[in-house]
Amino acid sequence: MRKLYFFLFLITYITLGALNSKLFATDRAYVRVLAAHERNTSFGSSIPAASVPQSDGRTNALFSWIGWLLCVILTLAVLVLFSDRKRIIASRNLEIASKSQELQVIQNQINQTNEELLAINANLEGLVEERTLKLSKVNRELDMFLYRSSHDLRRPVTTLMGLVEVSKLGFDEKTAQYLFSKINDTAVHMDTMLEKFFMINTINHESTEIGQVDFEEILDQINHSNMVSNYAQQVHFNSLIESGIEFISDYQLITFILKNLIDNAIVFRCKDGSRQPIVRVEVRPIGQAVTINVQDNGIGIPEAYLSEIFTIFYRGSEASKGNGLGLYVVRKAIEKLQGSINVTSQNGQFTCFHITLPHLGVPQLHAIPEKKGIRVSA
Repeated sequence: MRKLYFFLFLITYITLGALNSKLFATDRAYVRVLAAHERNTSFGSSIPAASVPQSDGRTNALFSWIGWLLCVILTLAVLVLFSDRKRIIASRNLEIASKSQELQVIQNQINQTNEELLAINANLEGLVEERTLKLSKVNRELDMFLYRSSHDLRRPVTTLMGLVEVSKLGFDEKTAQYLFSKINDTAVHMDTMLEKFFMINTINHESTEIGQVDFEEILDQINHSNMVSNYAQQVHFNSLIESGIEFISDYQLITFILKNLIDNAIVFRCKDGSRQPIVRVEVRPIGQAVTINVQDNGIGIPEAYLSEIFTIFYRGSEASKGNGLGLYVVRKAIEKLQGSINVTSQNGQFTCFHITLPHLGVPQLHAIPEKKGIRVSA
């Protein structure tokens, strides 16, 4: 467009120049003829009027109008050129403003992304620190576990070796029964300890297996275990399970929890003959969870020890015959099931563990209407 305007301007300029030259040449010729005519007149000669060129006024007027028209066209062209230039400048200014806005939006997005990255980095640092602390804790527990378990495994082995040496000395039937009883107790103790080790390994290394949980079936299996069977004549067991519970969780981990709590109640039962040892288990649904209470009327737990009883290898009483792993297994299993546990106890009177476990799958937890009611089994 600018080239077109320039070309038009050039043509107009050349045309005006040509017209001016033509007019100037015509005027000069006319002036020379008039001068010659005046000289001849002064010398008395006469030149015919026809021989004197007459100025063509119409032609000159036409050329003048053409010149003015071209001037007007040139002026309009210049105005249009400047107008178009302003329009182009305004358009480019708008384009620049639009680009600036886009760049500002992009800059804001970059700033927001940088802030998010900073927040993520800070969060990652927190996660790394948290994971590091957990790893350090696990390593300490592992070191303690290896140290204590090696001693705990060695103790029943040396006991068995000592009983074998005693048997070589010779004994009567009564002594034989006593020795066999001790061998059985040692074997049961060792089996219980190895079972705890298996539980800890399962909790730490195996994934959660979600399925239907039948609390009646779990308690029936525990009642037929060695620990409960050996004390069935001394301890009274009963359970209260609300019927119709449909609960989805890890069957094996819940078995670990109940078995260790019941074994703990048996170990710390009342042994002075002042009352009948009782262990009671209650299971009830509550919203999208179940509550489990395991209560005994044993020797209780001193308040000073309550905060330590879930620590690995902790034994807060001389009555403990285990290796301090039972309640640790309970805590680890409940944590893996995203549940919670608290304990209430009165020294010399009772202990009650309160557990809440969330529903982990479908179908949702509910009590079946047709089977409403409470069932108590002894």
